[in-house]
Amino acid sequence: MAKLFRENKTSFKIGIGDFLFKHRSFTPIPLIIIVILFFRPIDCGKFNLILNLCGLVISIVGELVRVLGVGFSFSGTSGRENYLRADDLNMTGIYSVLRNPLYIGNVLIYSGMLVVFSNLFAILVFSVFIILQYYFIILSEEDYLRKKYGKAFDLYLKNVSRIVPNFKNYKKPILKFSLKKIIFNENDSIFNILMMFVLILAYKEMTFYGSIDNPKIYVISGVLLIFVYAIIKILKKH
Repeated sequence: MAKLFRENKTSFKIGIGDFLFKHRSFTPIPLIIIVILFFRPIDCGKFNLILNLCGLVISIVGELVRVLGVGFSFSGTSGRENYLRADDLNMTGIYSVLRNPLYIGNVLIYSGMLVVFSNLFAILVFSVFIILQYYFIILSEEDYLRKKYGKAFDLYLKNVSRIVPNFKNYKKPILKFSLKKIIFNENDSIFNILMMFVLILAYKEMTFYGSIDNPKIYVISGVLLIFVYAIIKILKKH
């Protein structure tokens, strides 16, 4: 009876993970709206610039982690699709150090944005949500990979941690680094990071001072980002 309960509980968690994986590109949006509506950035005076820079660095580190994962990835993986797929088991490069570099990168990216937003309660609320989301998604992915690769994946699980990097396990990537994959597959992530920073900084200035001193800076930055993003999208289609 206890075994059946555990199996049902695990299946329930995996079902949640499947749902969250399918909609992972959209699930943070309601929470972002809640943060904007119910939380306000805190004016930390002379530390505002330091927080902005620290947040930017954290998000850049997160994107670099993603770049190491995507740049050396095999073709035939889920990517940004809404279904699980892994035609090969990647166990080299950053995947030999930790099992979920893309999700760790995402957590760092969101954390950096929240540091710039400068509200401790917003950080706590968003952190709980994002940790729970990836907890269920990771369970779902591991179930999929275990069923597909069996003992090979079980051995990988024993040697490589989910989230804590172990550089002693590092193995040189099998594939060469693909800049093309970064340009075409990571353009959404990079655009979102930079655009969110522009919007958050403009929002903070409006909140703290009641107006934006030089709105042209934000408008020009936003237009340039959209222009570059659109060009990459057009190139990707062709």
